[in-house]
Amino acid sequence: MTEQHRLAAAIPPLLEQLHASAAALRRSLEVLQESPKAWQPYLLQPHFAIDTAERLDGSFEQPYALAAALMARLDYGDSPMDTGSDARATLQIPGLLSVPAEAINLAHRLNRDKEAFAEAVAAFKAALSGRPAPERDQRLRDILAEAGHPRAHLRQCYRQVLLCPERPDAIALSWIKARKSIRKVTVEWCEKKLVQLDPLGGDTGIQYQRQLLAGLHRSQHDDLRQVQVQSRPNLQVAEIFRTREGETYRQVGYAAMPVLVRGDASGRLPEFTRVDHEPPQSRRRQRRDLALSKEPLLPALRVFLREG
Repeated sequence: MTEQHRLAAAIPPLLEQLHASAAALRRSLEVLQESPKAWQPYLLQPHFAIDTAERLDGSFEQPYALAAALMARLDYGDSPMDTGSDARATLQIPGLLSVPAEAINLAHRLNRDKEAFAEAVAAFKAALSGRPAPERDQRLRDILAEAGHPRAHLRQCYRQVLLCPERPDAIALSWIKARKSIRKVTVEWCEKKLVQLDPLGGDTGIQYQRQLLAGLHRSQHDDLRQVQVQSRPNLQVAEIFRTREGETYRQVGYAAMPVLVRGDASGRLPEFTRVDHEPPQSRRRQRRDLALSKEPLLPALRVFLREG
């Protein structure tokens, strides 16, 4: 067995273990949703979280079931919104969930399995470093398909569940604004990039976007704008521990998914900062964005049409 074959063979069982761990955490959170004990949730509902809930067929009225579905979603969904979407985009719902020690332990195990899977994929790609990027990606996709997960969403497979395993005295929340740039692009550039994304023409979402591009009136060719968002608005989370000597802060991270916090005997969260559902936007950014269509013309490239 060659080194490449050995590295490829290591990926499927790790992916299966990852799905098993995600399913176990999902069941644990779903039990909390139905528990007679009132475990305390705090989920924010920015526009992208509302979109995520729709894609998951979930509801903010059942926060633990919604978070369970989010943490177990390791594949692209079947929704039309997922077809041809940006592979870098992930489903996100920021917030906090009070949970018992069992759920914390299951999340720890899931995080370890995520790390092992990510390391195996990185090692396989490194073994193919001399091959073109499309070939490397296709080889990996073939392995994932043979493992029964052809639509695996790697970023969602890799990202860690944030935890507060030792109950803090308080939690500080704050919004970190997204950074955005808007640049003009050409029809030729868009066509080239779409072909690179789907060189074999097998992705119906990409082919549909090529048709939309080809159908543009010549007068619209100068109105194509690519919106590059370096990051969505992020909910920054920090733990606060209080002693006689004062307060100690520890950064937990940016909460793309609800942070699991060790609850007290009554299932309550520690005291925490309340923030708005939507982070504030600058007026200048709003004025620039108003000139763009609300929905992207080419979602795979984040390309919009300028209006007016």
